[in-house]
Amino acid sequence: MCPVLIWNSIIYLPNDSICFISFTNIRSTLWVVFISYGLPLTYLSLIYIRITLFLRQQSSDIELAIQRRQKRDLVAIQRIFINVGMLIVTGIPGIVVIIMSLINGVEYPLSYRILWIGVEVSFTILSIQMVFMTPQLKNIVMKRWKQNQVTILDGAIQMRAAVTAQ
Repeated sequence: MCPVLIWNSIIYLPNDSICFISFTNIRSTLWVVFISYGLPLTYLSLIYIRITLFLRQQSSDIELAIQRRQKRDLVAIQRIFINVGMLIVTGIPGIVVIIMSLINGVEYPLSYRILWIGVEVSFTILSIQMVFMTPQLKNIVMKRWKQNQVTILDGAIQMRAAVTAQ
């Protein structure tokens, strides 16, 4: 992100009351999108594709324990692919708005808010998804949730409070 600071590309946006890069500054916009979103996503995808291919090419005559470990690893990698897919899906509206503003040359008034809503939604979805996709975390959350529930006991003896006059 340092080149964006050196290029003095960050401006105050009076409609949104924030400092951010203008979409009309193509060099800075492409730099930020590539460095903060594209590059990590590309590296992550390449690493996990390579791991998945390696696990699938293993011979089937290996020990049962190793097969179980590989299946568990494959499930973990599939979960990571789901997370990467969610990041891509939540980033699409922001990218579409940026492309539209670059083509038209005019910024849509709500473009920065649309860009940031994708980030906020992805944080929320990924936080909840992490709990439900990790069995250990899911068990902890479900156990705590069940402890805090109030239930009615059938056949319980009703107790009266004794009132004494003083």
